[in-house]
Amino acid sequence: MSQLTNALGAGAGSNSATASTGKDAFNDIDLNVFLELMITELQNQDPLNPLENDQLLAQISQIREVGATDKLTETLDAVLIGQNVSSATNLIGADVVALTDKGERVNGNVQSVTIADGQPKLDLAVDIGTSAGATEGDLDDGTYLYNIVWEGAGGALFGMEVQANTAGLTGFDGSVQINNLPETSTQKLIYRTDKSGSGSKQLIGSIRGGATAMLDTVSDANRGAEALNTQPQLVDFARKATVSLKNISEINPPR
Repeated sequence: MSQLTNALGAGAGSNSATASTGKDAFNDIDLNVFLELMITELQNQDPLNPLENDQLLAQISQIREVGATDKLTETLDAVLIGQNVSSATNLIGADVVALTDKGERVNGNVQSVTIADGQPKLDLAVDIGTSAGATEGDLDDGTYLYNIVWEGAGGALFGMEVQANTAGLTGFDGSVQINNLPETSTQKLIYRTDKSGSGSKQLIGSIRGGATAMLDTVSDANRGAEALNTQPQLVDFARKATVSLKNISEINPPR
């Protein structure tokens, strides 16, 4: 046919794997490359044997097909992004359970939506909370009050309090998971009351400073002998977490 067709055929033939699939070479180039090839062909065609009208019309038709495919792809991408952004913005104010890009499970309130690499990202305000643990434990039904304590600069003690009522924990089977703890520079000590929710808070374990969750399976009788005798400076902490829309597993709509 024409030099353009020959050029495309030669390019496709240089790769035997591509040629064996029977793909149309036009599917592997974009519109700009196609136009450059066609202009080059017209500039260098034999004046004694110019391109036939039907051949020129066929190539113009192919240009339109390539252009339409590119335009359709761009349009579909734009529609998908718009739909995802709309879905994400509708979640502002909702409480969600999701996984971060690091694989950390978080439970927080959607504060805002940003776009990164063409995908919506939800910014969550993540408060400390409790849930039923995935592991069977030795906790009885009841109300437990936890103190999470760590040492700050100069030896000052800081802490957070959180309560877990097992009656409100779906799937409770003897263990409580404390979620969304702050990252600290020193280890965190975990103290807990008995199932009455009052009385002495005894040490039940410790976690490293960078840990943001802790699983409690310890029965009242097996709490440590060390009691929390010093009241730490309580801090009100809500950290920020960013999650992808596709990684949300549970949604509680805004009230």
